[in-house]
Amino acid sequence: MRLALIHNPRSRKNRRDGRKFALHASALLGDGFLVPSSHDEMQEMVAALARSAVPLIAINGGDGTVSDVMTAIARSYPSGSLPDIAIFPSGNTNLIAQDIGFSRRGIQALRQLYERSGIFQRTMRRPLKISWPKDEHEFRLGMFQGSSGYARAIAIAHSPHVLRYAPHNLAVAVTLIEAFGGLLRRRQRETWLAGDHFVLESEGRTVAEGRSFMFLSTALQKLNLGIWPFWNADKTKTDGLHYLHVADHPKRLMQATWALLRGRAPDWLRESPDYTSGRAESLTLTCKGDFVLDGECFSPGANNQIILSQGPEFGFVHD
Repeated sequence: MRLALIHNPRSRKNRRDGRKFALHASALLGDGFLVPSSHDEMQEMVAALARSAVPLIAINGGDGTVSDVMTAIARSYPSGSLPDIAIFPSGNTNLIAQDIGFSRRGIQALRQLYERSGIFQRTMRRPLKISWPKDEHEFRLGMFQGSSGYARAIAIAHSPHVLRYAPHNLAVAVTLIEAFGGLLRRRQRETWLAGDHFVLESEGRTVAEGRSFMFLSTALQKLNLGIWPFWNADKTKTDGLHYLHVADHPKRLMQATWALLRGRAPDWLRESPDYTSGRAESLTLTCKGDFVLDGECFSPGANNQIILSQGPEFGFVHD
């Protein structure tokens, strides 16, 4: 078997046309077409692919599915023999696919990949790795992580009254509007602005300490619509994870948000102590609240601490 495909029928776009795709993919790939019903079953399926040394795994789903599959691969395959990955953008959010995935999806993308028609690029990328101290939980791989205010915003975006009326990308926009609108309401404003107790450490030094309005980190190199809320304060750092920390009660929050949504970081923003951004090979984050990895919420564990680092290097095949 030279190609296997992991299909998530619960992904938003697959709920519309997934049955037709599944019939076609099953006929084309046979035992290489996999539809896991749980995380445990996915891990077992990927472990079987590892035993057969399958060199290419396609993923038909969104960011959460990609995160799950990368995690299962890293736990099953030998570290020096990871398979290439091809991502079809079929989920609620497709940030990963828009950076290093296929522009097409469905039967057309599958046949293109299966027949090797067209010219494919292969981009090497090390995903973000989340570890818990003392191995409280098994590590997870992903591409986009957020804590504090970001986790609150995602919780609103995932609520039924938002998702019922809008696809997730629009739901997140609605969420941000609700969140910033909440800053105008006195009772909610202080809760959001005060943030959470927070400590961020990197390479033996404390990067930020106090309270956090929002924290983001990513292994991606671009986001949707030109949005890029990061900048590299240390020009000597050319590798590692991008991160942004916004302190509690940040000054000029609306102006900062408008600038970063357009991928800009003016001098006043870079010089403000309320906004810290850079690149790091490893970060230790202490924050009591849940955090989000590729749209899924997780607990920081008993000591409220997680370690963010670079995971193993994958080859991503894309058009």
